[in-house]
Amino acid sequence: MEKIKAELILSCINNNPESFLPFLMSGEVETEAPNKEGFYQFFKGMLNHAHESSEGQLTLKIEQPTLDTDKEVLNYNFYDNTHKYPLLSIVVKENNNLMYLGVMPF
Repeated sequence: MEKIKAELILSCINNNPESFLPFLMSGEVETEAPNKEGFYQFFKGMLNHAHESSEGQLTLKIEQPTLDTDKEVLNYNFYDNTHKYPLLSIVVKENNNLMYLGVMPF
């Protein structure tokens, strides 16, 4: 799981969604989308938009969601130097050696 999380973070910071694709396709990862190809296309679009909108490098803050009471859920929020709210937010839930991913639309 650590390698998958590390690659997810790197792919977001470096705007390189292709580097995460092999990890996304692994059996250890599930997505909110009906299929992983659909998730990947949405993820790629959100990531490109975040980088187009950002001022400076994106930085990660792993935060507890305010609305979700599930303690296994974390938001991987990517901020730039000027915006108050994250430019990209990925919902990550881990349990039973599975990682569940979702992308929050803005």
